[in-house]
Amino acid sequence: MSTAAIALGVAVATPILIKALIGSKGPARAKTIPHADERVVIIGASSGIGSELARIYAGRHAHVVMVARRMELLQQLIQELSSTAGSIHAVQGDVTLPEDVRRITLESLKALNGKVDTLIICAGIISVLPFAELAGIDSAKAATSESDYSHLLPTNADKALEASTRIMNVNYHAPLNLASHFLPALTQTSAAGNIIVVSSMAGKVGAPTRSIYCASKHAAQGFFDALGMEVERTGVHVGIVSPGTVATDLRQSAVDLPKSEVGSSTSPTAPVKVAGTKKGAMTAKACAEGIVRGSDLRQHEVIMPWFYQVSIVLQIVSPSLVRWLAKKKYSYL
Repeated sequence: MSTAAIALGVAVATPILIKALIGSKGPARAKTIPHADERVVIIGASSGIGSELARIYAGRHAHVVMVARRMELLQQLIQELSSTAGSIHAVQGDVTLPEDVRRITLESLKALNGKVDTLIICAGIISVLPFAELAGIDSAKAATSESDYSHLLPTNADKALEASTRIMNVNYHAPLNLASHFLPALTQTSAAGNIIVVSSMAGKVGAPTRSIYCASKHAAQGFFDALGMEVERTGVHVGIVSPGTVATDLRQSAVDLPKSEVGSSTSPTAPVKVAGTKKGAMTAKACAEGIVRGSDLRQHEVIMPWFYQVSIVLQIVSPSLVRWLAKKKYSYL
């Protein structure tokens, strides 16, 4: 790398690092919407980051609606948090189903007396296999005859397409549909409406073994970047949170692992070993705290931990280094 490139990198990185260390100053949203008056809908609240978000907002005496597929876990959270929350409610539903999204929206509005200030979209799924392995692409497969070219075709193309469709439905189409359903209420019933989307560094930088996951997060990143500009004039803020690795069980629910390998709550199996290290991973609680802080400050971008912000600079200054680091993390050198 040339001296000029290094100097440019330092010049660009310095304000980013300072911003990360001292924090971003945004509008004092709490003056407009006191914590105890905030009406919050958390999508994907039954476990992990979502449940920690519910605990934080309940601790601030906010009015909270928790949405997830697993009602039994939501009920446990209600028992835990009902003494501190201003009010707390559970709505069961599958956000990939249009009819459920409509019902979730109406039930949330009913629980919150027709007003919503903050929508946090935290539900998501992941993929953990290299695309060639998922699609059944075998470069060593031999031809059976001189005129037979079937050995040049993937053996599991349908499986790859099915996994890709499912992950796009959860990570991109569902957040888009949720935004469209909640936007009218955020615009009309809140003095400072927020949509907060929990994305990933995979929405900014690619990584081996995470190809279709990266695709879904890049799609969501692009949509909500643009949506934020479109709705800003209405007073609604859109924030995108891009955490690095978080210590949750997300990997064990990957769309491209056989269900028999992943296990279930009724028939658990040993955790599946997948590529990627959790060394230095954030806790779900620390991630949730960063999300709430970003929402309070109405930050457009929240990248955490802070040192991941350097990778955005490196992507411009030395993309080959970023590729090497990604391959090293996921054991793909």
